[in-house]
Amino acid sequence: MTSNVRVPYSHELYAMSRHIVFRAEKEHKAAVECKGKHDWPEDCKPESEALVRATNKLYKEIMEKSPNEFKEYAQCLDWYGLRFSRCRDKQAAFEKAFPIVDSKK
Repeated sequence: MTSNVRVPYSHELYAMSRHIVFRAEKEHKAAVECKGKHDWPEDCKPESEALVRATNKLYKEIMEKSPNEFKEYAQCLDWYGLRFSRCRDKQAAFEKAFPIVDSKK
């Protein structure tokens, strides 16, 4: 993997959101459960950091396997104020190139 991949922007995180839930399921679930039990963010720092690491790893994988489809989808979300309904065609193209569930697992 290339080490020059930057941290994703907010609209890119929105574009990745369904993938994060399924492809980083363990980390996502742990962070959500911890935040449900604790009011203080510091109490969930390890779980949150694990989710950030998993998300950054997923972003690198996306940028290696389907960067064009992802960029078009993320830019569409950015352009239309994060309204998914306006970008369904771009979403379908991205999810075809980079399926939500990894078939190798």
